[in-house]
Amino acid sequence: MSNDSSRIIESLEIVSESAGDITSEVFRTYHEDCPASAKLMDHMDNYMLGRMMDQVLLLMMEEGEQELSAYLEFETKSHQSYGVEPYMYDNLLNALLKTVRRAAGSQWQPVYQTAWENRISTLLQRISEAEAVAH
Repeated sequence: MSNDSSRIIESLEIVSESAGDITSEVFRTYHEDCPASAKLMDHMDNYMLGRMMDQVLLLMMEEGEQELSAYLEFETKSHQSYGVEPYMYDNLLNALLKTVRRAAGSQWQPVYQTAWENRISTLLQRISEAEAVAH
């Protein structure tokens, strides 16, 4: 396991202990930061939002880079059919980061910020590559 993955998992454990389930807060932040996504997602119930959050958290924690490309190609193609724009992925991942950082409060450390930024950067690069293939 990489150092970044370990730090991300550690930060999520802190949040889990202090704030519990942050799914609704992540999506509230996301929709505030990206109103166009709120409109696309207005049909989604809590179960669907929870499943989506599970997948996003797995992407943040997992390191299986070879499987990542195929998964993201499938997902970006699927999401394009719903009208998802590339910038919406960036907004979602950063809403997650903001929410985790707020929920961790005084326990947040610079190493967590760096790990999250590194992983988000990697994911956005891979999403961009996957979208290019999906077009």
